Parts: sequence; C-alpha cells; structure tokens
Amino acid sequence: MTNTNDFRRYSYSADLETTNAVNAFNQTRSSAAPKFVPEPPMPKRRRELSVSTNERLKSREELVASQRLALKQVVTIVAVLSLAAAMLFGTLFTYAKKNEYTREIANLKTELSREVNQNICTNAELEALVTIDQIEDYAVNKLGMVKLQSDQIRYIDVEKYKEERMVSLRDQSPGAVADSIG
Repeated sequence: MTNTNDFRRYSYSADLETTNAVNAFNQTRSSAAPKFVPEPPMPKRRRELSVSTNERLKSREELVASQRLALKQVVTIVAVLSLAAAMLFGTLFTYAKKNEYTREIANLKTELSREVNQNICTNAELEALVTIDQIEDYAVNKLGMVKLQSDQIRYIDVEKYKEERMVSLRDQSPGAVADSIG
C-alpha cells in the first residue's frame, strides 16, 4: 500500500539533488586539456658525477688508526647514551619517590584530621560527663563515700596548733626532733 506522500517525498529529494547538481556546475570550467608549456631544460652541472674506486690499499698503520678512531667514537656514543639513560632513570625514580611521598603525606594528613576530630569528640564527651552532680553520684554510689553532716565537721586553729607543736619540739631531744621532721 502506497501513500501519495511517499511519492511527494521522493520527488522533492530528487529535485533537491538535481538542483544541487545544476548549481554545482561551473560554466567557467572547461573539459579541454590545458595548454602544454614545455619546461626549460635542466642546467648542466659544473662537474659531472663520477664513481671513483679505491685502488690504493690502506697500510696496517692506517687501518689501526681508523679502528682506534672508530673505537673512540663508539665508546663516546655508548658513554653519552648510558649517561642519558642514567639521567632518565634518575628522573623517573625521583618522580616515583615524589609520588609515593605525596601519597604518604596525604594519608598522614587524613589520619591526623581523623585523630583531631576524635580528640574534639572525646573532649566534648569528657566535658559533658564531668559535672558536680555526676562526681557526687560517682563518689557516693561507686566509691561508697558519705556526705559529711554539720555535726561531723571540726575546725582547727592553725596558730594555736603551731604553738603547741613548737613547745612539744622544744621539750624533745634534737635526735627525736630530726626524726619527727623527717
């Protein structure tokens, strides 16, 4: 079953493609081949290239000298490469250590903040627990202490006690006084 809207949709898209194709056509362009312009000939080299063969053989001293030079160059290259590798390894090692220490510092900081918070909570609990009523309750119920009644209180005159003590010390021998003082 076909709907007329389907045909309309297809016809619009075909018209749109055709319109784009016509608009894309450029009348200034042509399909003719471009005019041939010969390139100027390459200038001749001043000196022609030639292959030279080494007909003279090196002497033993020259071979030893070139081998020593090559060995020095190899040793230099190996030394520079090993130095560069050592520097790279050192840099990577320090970065790894830095990351490890940074992670450890962060862990210690979180642990410190956790402990500070615990201290604050403990101090708050301690302050809440220590009241006069709680101390009195602990002393009476846990320790078995009894509150003093007014008839159980005795007052002492300190001056009179000092005078009596001095008189008793004068009457005693010096060795006994030293023992009683401590």
